[in-house]
Amino acid sequence: MTRVLAAVVALAATILATGASAVTGTMTVRNVTAEDLPTLQSTARSVAQTAWCGTGAQADRAPNGVAGNPIHWVYVIPSDGADNLSGLASVMQSDAEQIDGWWRGQDPSRTPRNDVASFSCGAQLDVTTVRSLRSSAQLSSLQGRFFEMVQALGQAGLDAAFTKYVIYYDGPTADGNVCGQGGSDATGFGVAVVYVRACVGISTAAVAAHEFLHTIDAVPGAAPNDCENESSGHTCDDESDLMFPSIGGEPLSSKLLDPGRDDYYGHAGGWTDTQDSAWLVRLDSQARLALTVSGPGSVAADVPGLLCVVSCATTWNAGQRLALRATASAGARLVRWSGACSGAASCVLSVTPGAAVTATFAVASFRLSVAVTGRGVVRSARAGITCRPRCAAAFPSLSPVRLTATPAKGWKFRSWSGACSGAKKTCTVPMSAATSARAAFVRA
Repeated sequence: MTRVLAAVVALAATILATGASAVTGTMTVRNVTAEDLPTLQSTARSVAQTAWCGTGAQADRAPNGVAGNPIHWVYVIPSDGADNLSGLASVMQSDAEQIDGWWRGQDPSRTPRNDVASFSCGAQLDVTTVRSLRSSAQLSSLQGRFFEMVQALGQAGLDAAFTKYVIYYDGPTADGNVCGQGGSDATGFGVAVVYVRACVGISTAAVAAHEFLHTIDAVPGAAPNDCENESSGHTCDDESDLMFPSIGGEPLSSKLLDPGRDDYYGHAGGWTDTQDSAWLVRLDSQARLALTVSGPGSVAADVPGLLCVVSCATTWNAGQRLALRATASAGARLVRWSGACSGAASCVLSVTPGAAVTATFAVASFRLSVAVTGRGVVRSARAGITCRPRCAAAFPSLSPVRLTATPAKGWKFRSWSGACSGAKKTCTVPMSAATSARAAFVRA
């Protein structure tokens, strides 16, 4: 018996249709059932599992273990469902590892970028548990279920545009031949759902891989073997293709990633090529970004994977564009960027081999005290200091302050002492600490 990998489309907050094509501003959801795609052997039930040693979490751990657009795995249960994460997490981990190995076998230069965290046994899936506000009965029917999964993610704060979410839904389903659904919208946000209690005997790893491909726009409507050229999101020329619209009992290892490379992966056409997806690690093209944090502050990137409170190095797909955000500690400020960025505003860069950035933070301000002997006045180039005979003001740290000594009529400037020295009328104080300067005037 085969199971179906179906399709549903949601526009904004409303699911509009089943089997519709991806349209800008909409979410295209592909359903995986037992009659549309020859399924892969039940990884979850008959393949030796990799033990997951992590701990349940209610939020996405940060920073991600692998830098770049992530694929975050989520365990979802109905409001009245039992929490079986302790058992199912190992299935999810095993499936993720199977998909990784299968993908590298299909394309040695790519693999999905799963969101992992460090646990006692090493790096494993960072799994978040989400309890839906809907009951088992309310979620048993396929109608609207995918939308409810998306809502459950949003209620848990899992709605980042940079992230694809792979959901393993652990609840009863009235339609046991629908194995899963998947889709994405124009922002990049995408959801792939595996219905673990449906499609008995079907490989959950195969279902997850199929639905993930839907989230990265497989199969484009322009693909020559798109089923009946109706932007179905499936290919109909080869049943061994993972994106064939039904799934049977074969293992994931028997499936192919766009055989012939002519529809959705590694093709030479002008339509979307999922091989270029930002959610794949380019194993043959990596670049390291060295980030130095000097002083009290931290730096994060808009794309997950970089959060540094001390100097750190992260590895990205070469050419990855990042916007870095500097956050100063209380009472401090960002003084400047240096290296691949400059100034004290935003830092946007592309990660290329040898890329390095430094963020310099310092205490927000230091106090500068000035005294005058004789008759004259000392003024700062920026507002704050106008001294006769003494004054003080706070200035931003590490922002040099230029002082000018002007003698009164019949007097002349003799010299500086303290933070300034010499007999020139101007002096620049670096403001690297609280300090003082004295200007001496004598009769002409």
